[in-house]
Amino acid sequence: MKKILITFIGNNDCYLREGKEGTIIRILKERACDFLYILYNDTRYLEFASDILLYCKKKFPKLTVRYQEAKALNPIDYNLVYPSMVSAVKSILKEEGTEDVEYTVSLTSGTPTMHSCWILIVMGGIIDAKMTQASQQSGVQDVDFSLDDFPQIGSEKKTKIELAKTSRENTLLRRQLLDSYSSLIGDHESIVQVKHQIDNLAKYDIPVFIGGESGTGKEIVSRLLHFNSSRKEGPFVAVNCGSVSVNLFESEFFGHKKGSFTGAIADHEGYFSQADRGTLFMDEVGDLPLPMQVKLLRVLEEGTIQPVGGKTKRVNVRIVAASNKDLNRLVQEGSFREDLFYRIVQVQIHLSPLRDRGSDILLLARHFLSDFSAKNRIDKRFSTSAESKLLAYHYPGNVRQLQNMVKQSYIHSQTELIHDNDIVLTDTPAPCYIIEIPREGIDLDNDIIPAYYHAALKMTNDNASEAARILGLKPHTFRARLKSLKDKQYLKN
Repeated sequence: MKKILITFIGNNDCYLREGKEGTIIRILKERACDFLYILYNDTRYLEFASDILLYCKKKFPKLTVRYQEAKALNPIDYNLVYPSMVSAVKSILKEEGTEDVEYTVSLTSGTPTMHSCWILIVMGGIIDAKMTQASQQSGVQDVDFSLDDFPQIGSEKKTKIELAKTSRENTLLRRQLLDSYSSLIGDHESIVQVKHQIDNLAKYDIPVFIGGESGTGKEIVSRLLHFNSSRKEGPFVAVNCGSVSVNLFESEFFGHKKGSFTGAIADHEGYFSQADRGTLFMDEVGDLPLPMQVKLLRVLEEGTIQPVGGKTKRVNVRIVAASNKDLNRLVQEGSFREDLFYRIVQVQIHLSPLRDRGSDILLLARHFLSDFSAKNRIDKRFSTSAESKLLAYHYPGNVRQLQNMVKQSYIHSQTELIHDNDIVLTDTPAPCYIIEIPREGIDLDNDIIPAYYHAALKMTNDNASEAARILGLKPHTFRARLKSLKDKQYLKN
């Protein structure tokens, strides 16, 4: 018999990254299931559903995880939540059937309104399912409402007229939700344009490149592309390319088999396998050294990977890449492969720096302040002078810096009103070099310049193009100077 667990994903299920498993994982550990349907009322929860999907792939490899939309603009409004849940349940029943299937619904995750609606849906006969609840104190328990005085609940037909009305309302609200991207805050024309691009590009299964300075929200955009696309039920995997070493590139991206090299004590799934049937977000792709670029290009062209010590296998991954560097310039300098550039930069989204977004600064600041106030249970607000100070700043660290500044001002403020002197502007000072020259003097040609060229080549394993990039030179200029230094015997061959 096929066993299926249906559950909403709630706020208490969103902490896997912090090492907290939550209700859904707790139930799965105690109750074996073949399928898990995760219901979501807002697309922002898909990010956390993806975390659960990745967890289940590792811990419950035989479990199939699917997402089911149950949109409701207000998750505590019965007139919106109930018809949305009924529609979601009917979609699942149509997909999975009722014969030789055992359904279980969780009454724990989601809002109290959702919990009540589950009882109405099950007791009203819309779905034949067990009900379960979970808590740290009592563990996982079945709920059967076998009390003699528990009231009988009528069939769905008695509320057919009301359901038709609210269903139409919910359809309209669903449309509005699909057109909104609540995690991308701002109404500046550049952000409105980005939202339109996301809405359009989410429909097409093609690579997307996101450009912009550090801290402008490139990963947020990549997640919105994924969770509004046809791949939303697949995993979203993010990797910072600048943090992966050359020696571990194949293992990290393609995986390895146990015993394939010293230290490989178990099989390891690489990023491409983890993201199979989903999206791989490659942040700071411009930091990939050329040897890595060659291996990555081969995978993108062939659609196959070969784990270290393993056999070739096919993967189905959408690439969303990002960089704060100008890839066109890197191509011209020879430090980024032109063929890889055209493979990953088919369509582009550009995020403007925060200093160019005008009043969005205040929208974001107020949002962060509201978030901190809710978490700390002390409401605070900005004074007029504080908001003027925030608007006048240029934000070299963009949205990420603004978020940190708001958090610091919240902590510094001794009252519920945050004043301008509570806001600390933290510009990063330019590096200051103290150079001491020996009395006997120095020989730039014989000592200093050859030393830097030698160090750059050593750092890049004798890769002249990459060494040129590090020294801020064009590859042909670097090679010409390198030849001159060798001819003068300032550098050894």
